Amino acid sequence: MEELKDKLSRIAKREMEYADKNGYSQLSTCDYGGWDKDVWNHREAIIKKIRESGYNVSVSVSWGVTDIKITKPITL
Repeated sequence: MEELKDKLSRIAKREMEYADKNGYSQLSTCDYGGWDKDVWNHREAIIKKIRESGYNVSVSVSWGVTDIKITKPITL
């Protein structure tokens, strides 16, 4: 279980670092073959971790693919 937690934490961290560098990041996941099942099964935990870190997260679903868009927070 610790391996899985580490993997999911690395994914969340990678997406947040990419958003910091580029302004946004997008992570897509699906329940079909060829997609990472850990990301699919624990997508809500990844989203929660990113939101708790202060990033804006929007989620959309199209044709069974869940797209998670992470936006770097800015202060106006």
